[in-house]
Amino acid sequence: MMLVIAAIVLCLLLVGYFMMAKTPLAFGDGKRPVKLKLPVVAKEKISHDTIRIKLGIPSTHALGLPCGKHLSLSASIGGRLESRAYTPTSDGMRTKGHVELVIKVYKPCERFPKGGVMSQHVDELKVGDSINVRGPFGKIHYTGKGVFDLRGKRVETKAIGMIAGGTGITPMLQIINEILQDPEDMTELYLLFANKSEDDILVREELEDAQKRAKAAGKRFNLWYTLDKAPEGWKYSEGFVDEKMIAEQMPSPGDNPVMLFCGPPPMLKYAVEPNINSLKYAEDRFLQF
Repeated sequence: MMLVIAAIVLCLLLVGYFMMAKTPLAFGDGKRPVKLKLPVVAKEKISHDTIRIKLGIPSTHALGLPCGKHLSLSASIGGRLESRAYTPTSDGMRTKGHVELVIKVYKPCERFPKGGVMSQHVDELKVGDSINVRGPFGKIHYTGKGVFDLRGKRVETKAIGMIAGGTGITPMLQIINEILQDPEDMTELYLLFANKSEDDILVREELEDAQKRAKAAGKRFNLWYTLDKAPEGWKYSEGFVDEKMIAEQMPSPGDNPVMLFCGPPPMLKYAVEPNINSLKYAEDRFLQF
């Protein structure tokens, strides 16, 4: 009998140990940026100008990128060291064995003769090639249940309004997924996502799947798109972000929401800022990635 009891106690201790054991993190404790050289383990083209790429880390490790933070990719291109910031679409604290990035590839054009030098470099990488990764970076950290940590300053909310343009969607998706994976986090989500055309909508499948998951979990996730030029039969908005769109698709200013912004600087300066200010949202609750 004593042997049986001892065996049960040992099993319970082992279960407790494995439950308490922390997943090792490639970026370490996150107190200062760490530089890694990571191999490309998978790559696919997901639209006419966008790729999804996976970079390998040890199979037992998560990256160690807190929700709201970003990393940088760097490489020597044309004899110059180039570096660009990206937010992964994978979970930086839970996904083991790889980090996933969705990257829009900017080819040379009349306005930008060189295009996006880093995005083109990443597009040319093959499975087995490596690239330098450094992080974490950023002042915004979503810690869960409506709480943001801004380098020691605590900001709480029951609703988050998000206005994103183009590749600015990736930090928003990170926060959306963080809220949806926690059954106790009932923070309301509102996303207004602006793009040039329907084909330009990044991670659309993931966003609409998140909306379904939110509904199934009894959570609120209002998802709305606007396009510069909409196709026939388009059920969302057309045109630049304006006051009417914000008023209809974002949480009410009276709810004192945290408002998140990420997108091209001209969009934020000329479309978002004047309209969001005219609606009397609290400026001290504006956070820009």
